[in-house]
Amino acid sequence: MSCTIEKALADAKALVERLRDHDDAAESLIEQTTALNKRVEAMKQYQEEIQELNEVARHRPRSTLVMGIQQENRQIRELQQENKELRTSLEEHQSALELIMSKYREQMFRLLMASKKDDPGIIMKLKEQHSK
Repeated sequence: MSCTIEKALADAKALVERLRDHDDAAESLIEQTTALNKRVEAMKQYQEEIQELNEVARHRPRSTLVMGIQQENRQIRELQQENKELRTSLEEHQSALELIMSKYREQMFRLLMASKKDDPGIIMKLKEQHSK
């Protein structure tokens, strides 16, 4: 009888371990199905929102959409033209400023030359600066 009791206990232990393994597997499956369920719910919600947006877009006539796009294109072209004009204006201002500064430097050079005729060292320095 001792063999049968020991065997029964061993079998019970094996069954308990198998039950634990099955319980762990069941817990893992529950976690996976919960995660999948959340993903499915998120997908459903996304799909519903997309359908709502599509319905809103469908209610706008195609001609309205085309007119809106054409208006945006006109505005873009106008802005591009304005940008070109501003670039041209900036280049003109820069060249005018360069001309003014060049004339100013030349006048200052002449003024200093007239006031410093006696000192040849200063004249040489001024000529070097003017040539730069």
